[in-house]
Amino acid sequence: MSLTHRKLGVLIKELNRITQRLKSALHATQRLIETSELEERRRLWSEIEDTAVLLDELRGQFINEVLLFIAQEQPLGRDLLVSHVLLSIAYDALRISRYCREIARIDSMLAPTSGLYKLVDLSHTFKKAVEAVEAALHDLEEFNTRRKNIVAEIDRYIDEVYKTTLLEVASSDTVQRELALKALLMRHIERIVDHTQYIEQYLEKIVK
Repeated sequence: MSLTHRKLGVLIKELNRITQRLKSALHATQRLIETSELEERRRLWSEIEDTAVLLDELRGQFINEVLLFIAQEQPLGRDLLVSHVLLSIAYDALRISRYCREIARIDSMLAPTSGLYKLVDLSHTFKKAVEAVEAALHDLEEFNTRRKNIVAEIDRYIDEVYKTTLLEVASSDTVQRELALKALLMRHIERIVDHTQYIEQYLEKIVK
């Protein structure tokens, strides 16, 4: 896709640099879910929190850059649409990082006697979510939607796991702590993949 304004290409590269930070948060969260070592978990809590805060700051700066571009260049047509899509994708990246932060906070509340590593199948499910996000971010880097079917397939899988968990909760007279935690965490993971789907949908609008 050709862009009228060279500045838009610069903004796209800047957004890709921001989303690299998101990948770091996702990988740290994956490690957190898998480890039982308390000191390592403490380090990961801090890393995930710091990354979420940084992404918030970077998004704020990015918004200002995009709005300044719109005000100065007054883009029309596809260039204006791309500008709005970049803002939306930056928001989705921030939301994903915040869900990682919420997952880390839950793990910190379980310490020192327990942790997310004790929840059966959570690591596998989160790993699938990471695959979806990385697929969408690869599409953003390449400015295409070649991996949209991968994201859609993972989205369906996560939805099924989440629904199964909710049905398990609904059918229980008393809900054990582990099941309640799993339902909460599945909600966060489901939202991560939802925002990943949004990124693909936004890209589809501008790469046709």
